[in-house]
Amino acid sequence: MPQFDVAQAVPQIVWLALVFGVLYLLVVRTVPRVRRVIERRRERIAGELSAAEAARQEAEAAVAGGSAQVGEARALAQRLVGEARRRAEAEVAARLRTAEAAIAERLAAEEAELARARAEVLAELDRIAAEAARDLVRRVAGLEPDDHEAAEAVRRVAA
Repeated sequence: MPQFDVAQAVPQIVWLALVFGVLYLLVVRTVPRVRRVIERRRERIAGELSAAEAARQEAEAAVAGGSAQVGEARALAQRLVGEARRRAEAEVAARLRTAEAAIAERLAAEEAELARARAEVLAELDRIAAEAARDLVRRVAGLEPDDHEAAEAVRRVAA
């Protein structure tokens, strides 16, 4: 086995020392760079975390302030809606009273017109009944009663 051959041991030890020396130099030069990169990342992460925490606190403050503003706006909106509702109810009530008064006035006028028309119809009916009675007496009895007598007879019978 070549590992146990003493003649080959010296060149192997030299190569071993050379390789370890080169590796040591590479590690010695790169480790500080890696440490600096790690430290910069650590600082950047810490800065970003502190900025994120500040932003979170600002957001919470804005939410708290916004909640108060939303509450105030909601109260104002409810007050305005209540006022608008009261004004609308008052306007509707006024229009309703006006409409009811107009309807009552129109109803009274229509009732008066109906009473007048009824009186005219009844008068016309009495006149027609008197004419019919006069014609009936003329045809049946052959007599000629005057208009006043026929009207008086119709009134007596209708009463």
